[in-house]
Amino acid sequence: MATRDERTILEIIDEEGEDGALGEVKISRFMGLRLDYIRPILGSMGRRDMIDYKGSGRCEIVDKGWKAIGKTPYSKHGDINTGAELAPKEKYEKWLTGKVSEETKKEFNRQEDEEKAKDRLERKYENIAPEERFRIWAGQTG
Repeated sequence: MATRDERTILEIIDEEGEDGALGEVKISRFMGLRLDYIRPILGSMGRRDMIDYKGSGRCEIVDKGWKAIGKTPYSKHGDINTGAELAPKEKYEKWLTGKVSEETKKEFNRQEDEEKAKDRLERKYENIAPEERFRIWAGQTG
């Protein structure tokens, strides 16, 4: 069970921080209390697994902390694209015909081709002799 100060700290981190993370200095400023009073509370919360209290002073709310304030954590995978929204019947028909695997193969091959093209560009620079690299870098021609 979180104390009143701990709950206040968790709410400040949630409201003012980015994706449930905030620095200890900002927490002390928002609470209007000195840093030497806040640090032991944050350390206690870290030991009790309410926050992830890093050595840099960054505090990130974890599962127990989210439960203490009655919220769900932010999703770190919010930008995942699952493709076109289809009705279950359409999905089943697509799966039966084998179109799903064809689309997956095309997407996978496209990603592989992009990676190979990127690797070729990097290798091309690696194959240049160091003296020639220096001339390119220095802008000397000929």
